[in-house]
Amino acid sequence: MESHNSPKSSLELHISADRPITGKSDDRLNRSAFAEAIARVIWQWRSKPSLVIGLFGNWGSGKSSIKNLVVEALRDKDGEKIPIVEFSPWQVSGQDILFDVFFREIGEALGKTCAADDSTKKKRISRWKLYSSVLSVAATVARAWKAAMNPVQPTTLSLLSVAASTTLDASAAVVKAGAEGIESEAALETHSLSELKASITGDLGSLTAPILVILDDIDRLSKEEIRLVFQLVKANADFPNIIYLLLAQRATVAKALDEISPDNGEAFLEKIVQVSFDVPTLNRKQLQSFLFEGLNKLLTGEGLSARFDKTHWASVFPAIFPLFRNLRDLNRFLGSLAFHIEVFRNGDTFEVNPVDLIGLEVLRVFEPNVYSRLPQEKDALTLEQRRLRDKKREEDKHRIDNLVGLASNERRPVVSKLIAELFPPSGLSHGLYAQSDDQENRWFKELRVCSYQVFDRYFQLATPEGDVSQADIDELINQMSDQKALGGIFARLAERDLLETMLLRLHSLSLSEALPLDHASSFLAALFEIEIKERQYGFLETGPKARITGITYWYLHRMDERGRIDTLKKALNRTKGIGIAVDTTGLFANNTESKGSMEPFVASDEGCAELKQSCLAAIKRVTEESPLLSSNADLGFLGYWSFWDSDAATTWLSSYLKTRANVVHFLRSIVDTSSGTGGNKRYIMLSKLGSLISLDELKGRISTYLNGDFSEEESEILNLVRASFKRIDEGKVEDPFLILREDHS
Repeated sequence: MESHNSPKSSLELHISADRPITGKSDDRLNRSAFAEAIARVIWQWRSKPSLVIGLFGNWGSGKSSIKNLVVEALRDKDGEKIPIVEFSPWQVSGQDILFDVFFREIGEALGKTCAADDSTKKKRISRWKLYSSVLSVAATVARAWKAAMNPVQPTTLSLLSVAASTTLDASAAVVKAGAEGIESEAALETHSLSELKASITGDLGSLTAPILVILDDIDRLSKEEIRLVFQLVKANADFPNIIYLLLAQRATVAKALDEISPDNGEAFLEKIVQVSFDVPTLNRKQLQSFLFEGLNKLLTGEGLSARFDKTHWASVFPAIFPLFRNLRDLNRFLGSLAFHIEVFRNGDTFEVNPVDLIGLEVLRVFEPNVYSRLPQEKDALTLEQRRLRDKKREEDKHRIDNLVGLASNERRPVVSKLIAELFPPSGLSHGLYAQSDDQENRWFKELRVCSYQVFDRYFQLATPEGDVSQADIDELINQMSDQKALGGIFARLAERDLLETMLLRLHSLSLSEALPLDHASSFLAALFEIEIKERQYGFLETGPKARITGITYWYLHRMDERGRIDTLKKALNRTKGIGIAVDTTGLFANNTESKGSMEPFVASDEGCAELKQSCLAAIKRVTEESPLLSSNADLGFLGYWSFWDSDAATTWLSSYLKTRANVVHFLRSIVDTSSGTGGNKRYIMLSKLGSLISLDELKGRISTYLNGDFSEEESEILNLVRASFKRIDEGKVEDPFLILREDHS
């Protein structure tokens, strides 16, 4: 499919995203403070013995970025600068060259230190070059010696000092050959390796600032090269005023060092590294935010956004997000997705379902074996020829099991869930589908990959700040029996601007069945009483009210239908938060059919009737006890109330709309905002008015109670509503809603 839009901007956005950041201005993970702490340790280590610092983290965790932040912090400090040697052994080919480059880089830094006269500086460099040449020749002798002996004999490190001493004492010619270009007087004034090291110790001890030697990408080396690097560090660790900063993946290095210290490489590593730091664990909330940010930049255009189904996304997202471990994973995925999005653009049309494309790109990037097998399993993944395959259900089940089995062990459960969401006919959720033209037609209309008419299109081409702590979660779980205490916890979370984060965590816990059911009714009653602080929500974000509905569904999903109904009825009977409670319960009662892999909350007519009656009882109780309600109360119950008992709802609203605050509150509740890649729309859902109040009566209440000075919010709401009245009078009404204002981004 030919793209008429240039992919350059999207691709350039992510194609080089794997490169480490170079400074604090690029720090999006708030790791500058961590890097500055390491820099302080280095800066304060002066006129002291050598120091070996280890910075450990998995590939893609950001070690090199932190290293760059450390270097920047050191260079920004006042006073005498610390000479810095940045050395990546991975870029050096061969052990002999690694030796030479290692010592040459330190020698060059030594030449730039202190204010010594030229003669003193020259002798220091000469002695260092001689020392490096001796070790280089000694290492060659040691490796030859080791190769000629039994493998169980001493390692290169243990042979190094013996070979070095032998080499130095045996032949001045050998030394001079290994130290080509240095002054002969430097060699003549030193007669043993110990004397040479003592001289260099004096040279380094006189420095007023230490030398920082940074060794990056150590874990990319071969095992033998890793051992050599650590042997070099250990052999020179007794020199003063040299600080080593080693960057590596701990497990990889420890495994390589096992041959030096059999089955105890970790202990050997600890003997070398004096100060150990681990790269801070990536904040999952930040990673999710970066993912949404990247997707919002890519998912542009009316044709694409029109096909983005939030309900489908809500089912797919939990199956893809666990596969992202770090920013490197995220950027690899976004780079691949950026290209394929452009492939499927065709003018103003988008040829596939964007949510399914995202799911497939996750498989392409993280589980390529599974992805490459998908085209071969079309008849098992779609409803094509389903009637012909009814007798081959066991065969298809075996094929799907084999497909999932191609995934890596740790990711297999998540991959199984993702395939189930992308391909309902696979039977991974609720058994194999029967032939259904209606189902296939709906999938085809949505351009789903599980539609056999669209399937081939997809395969034509090859505890940081801002998060809740575990203590917060544990406190909430421990207080689930106390509705009032829970209300206080939710209020405090709102004050800390962490309420939405906690709701996200509760949603995850409800999905994993980790929330206890012992006090479900009190927990839900408190959950329904949360007062939501409205804000603008992004295209891919789920608002708190929808999140609470999701928590309720998955939390009670473990119960049978009778248990779910009884628990929800108890919660309705004890909560004052009828807005969210009735809206959530009404949604369950009015949707008794399965949607994709989601079963209905209640399927029986009797159960629906019970829930409706409980909602009406809750509305009656709360509106009679507190007829004015809170100015922040959710009025979501009005829609279902007017549908179930129009007269009672109309009567209550008429009595409610007798104060300025209540009129504003009601107007705010009927004005909605939708966000999309094309911009924001403010509108009134005419269905929200229903038979509650006529437009003429609403105009009258506004005229009576809304006068005088207004706040900025009141003015905006009032202007929008008055503009709507004008459009209604002019016959400019878009069914089923009335657009009040459209802000294009």
